[in-house]
Amino acid sequence: MKTSKQVGFAVIVILFVLGAYQHGKLDAYSATNAPKIGVVNVTTVLENSKKHKQWQEKMQAEQTQMRQQFQKMREELEALQANLKLRTPGSEEFLKLREEMKEKGAILEAKDESYRDRVEMKMRNWTESLYQEMLKVTEQVAKDKGLDMIIADEILDLPAPSLRDFMLTIKTRKLLYHNSNFDLTDEVLVALNKTE
Repeated sequence: MKTSKQVGFAVIVILFVLGAYQHGKLDAYSATNAPKIGVVNVTTVLENSKKHKQWQEKMQAEQTQMRQQFQKMREELEALQANLKLRTPGSEEFLKLREEMKEKGAILEAKDESYRDRVEMKMRNWTESLYQEMLKVTEQVAKDKGLDMIIADEILDLPAPSLRDFMLTIKTRKLLYHNSNFDLTDEVLVALNKTE
């Protein structure tokens, strides 16, 4: 019985020594091999990519078309309003024109809100998709350069539009300084532009 307790104790001691050895080995590795780090300005990459510029052109063309449709509808409303002023208040023609004007105004307002929601959703989906693609490209650039880590750098807009925006930027900004030799923004942008 004493022998099995001694064997059990010896096993525990051996496991402890092996654990301490492995832990020391990891600490020694960390101390002698500092991580290789790169920096990428995410906003610069996303905003300057060819894909984003093409998407913006497509959205601007769509917005121009929608503006023209809305302008036509507004002109129709203005014509109805001008015609309404020529009618006798309370007359059958006046009431009919006023009802038509309210209906068209409500339709214009609903279409405008619907279009704004659609544009916002398209922008969100596009930005998420492009961001995911940029992450893959960034990972590949990092691996090609033998880097362990990429840190995002963001541009600080000064003066800030409001104190709230400025405080939010301060709270979320993590990179305060980096040597420009570690900046891979241009390389990631080139790599992203090469993707299909």
